[in-house]
Amino acid sequence: MGRFQFLNAGRFISRGRGRHGARVIDNWELIYVISGTLEMFEGEREFCIAPGERLLLRPGIRHGGSAAYSPELSFFWGHCQPETEDGRAFLASYEQYAPCARPERVAEYFNRILDEQRDGATQEELDLLWEILMLAASEKPVRENQPDSAPERLAHRAADWIRLHFAESISTAELASELRCNPDYLGRVFRRVCGCTVTEAVNRARIQHCCRLLSGSMMTVREAAFESGFNDPAYFRRCFFRIMAMTPGEYRRIHGNGHLNTE
Repeated sequence: MGRFQFLNAGRFISRGRGRHGARVIDNWELIYVISGTLEMFEGEREFCIAPGERLLLRPGIRHGGSAAYSPELSFFWGHCQPETEDGRAFLASYEQYAPCARPERVAEYFNRILDEQRDGATQEELDLLWEILMLAASEKPVRENQPDSAPERLAHRAADWIRLHFAESISTAELASELRCNPDYLGRVFRRVCGCTVTEAVNRARIQHCCRLLSGSMMTVREAAFESGFNDPAYFRRCFFRIMAMTPGEYRRIHGNGHLNTE
């Protein structure tokens, strides 16, 4: 017997209307936001869950949406019950709201669970996948003990540079040259502080920009990818699915009119 019993899971895609209903449930629910922001409350606490962050809702406590769904919102959800004392202790100690250290990995595991759920996997298989997902979602970016340390300042300078230059050709070596530091040192510091590699951060910034183009312009998918810094269509599509958990075409069909909603 595993620590958890998986109950069910799904993916929510907003069309910019309504909000999460207020309710009390008798199981645990894990929510992981892919895009947009989700505003929730549980009891007296309020949360604004951004992309790459997750929230664990507890049984027996009223929760619901504290604001309307944003048009670009998409998130995974899943329910479970602890099966052992160890499982109950694990959930009781689980940090309720936090960023994920490896968001792409969490999205991949959620997609795997949805595929297996659809294809009729056994309860034991789903329970095991859920435990792996819970462990992955509990990983957090490791930060320096001193918030103003030199390594942290360097990592934030690198992140700021990426946000401004994501559409250009960027490698760790090129970024290190720009910041006048050793590439290996920059790579280690960036991953430790930001929870991802330089390449992953560049791809996330590019995909976020591409999403804005797909939802707010008449560009083709290929044009939006090129404008965002991707020169290899196959690599772009792999990155897009890994980060957004859907294809660029699916994203455009769902969000293409999100900013033109007249309802």
